[in-house]
Amino acid sequence: MHMWYWFGVDLDNFLFPGYNISTVWGLVATCLGLAALAVLFEAMKVFQIHLQQTVIRSVPRTTSASSESSSLLSKVTLKNFKTYTRCGRCMKWSLQTLHWSLHTTLGYILMIAVMTYNAYITIALAIGACLGYWIFGPRLIQLNMQRFHRKQAIAECDKNCEDIVSNQQRRESAVSIVAEQLVTEANIEVHVSRDT
Repeated sequence: MHMWYWFGVDLDNFLFPGYNISTVWGLVATCLGLAALAVLFEAMKVFQIHLQQTVIRSVPRTTSASSESSSLLSKVTLKNFKTYTRCGRCMKWSLQTLHWSLHTTLGYILMIAVMTYNAYITIALAIGACLGYWIFGPRLIQLNMQRFHRKQAIAECDKNCEDIVSNQQRRESAVSIVAEQLVTEANIEVHVSRDT
């Protein structure tokens, strides 16, 4: 096994026992296959973000406001029954976990291929990764920017909401100060001496 980069055709037991490369055409076919896997690796990054967004969208947004007349059973309908039993989210989460494990496994396989230190294989993987990024990179950047803008909108809302909440707290504290003064004034006892 080589511990430095080398240009050669003979690869014995490449990635799997019994997969021996001994001809130029075998090396070319292997390099094309690895380049295609590198493109697939970049495509799977985009698909992973799509899966994450579907899982995030499926999380129900609940409100804590409830009235005395509303009961728990009245809120359970056929539409949101899946969210109570978590089957819908469980299937999406399982799909996302399966995709993540396949993506990680493919990444390790590509890493092991580079660790053969064959220069042709490393060049093929670099070209495949560049081609994959050229194809899927703009979409990946767009999805990441959308996620960033959503987080920024939440942060801006939090700043505005913080001002609203602090103004409301000031009003409540002013009301409580006035109420405390009224209680204090009401509790003052006047003692008048009867000597006169």
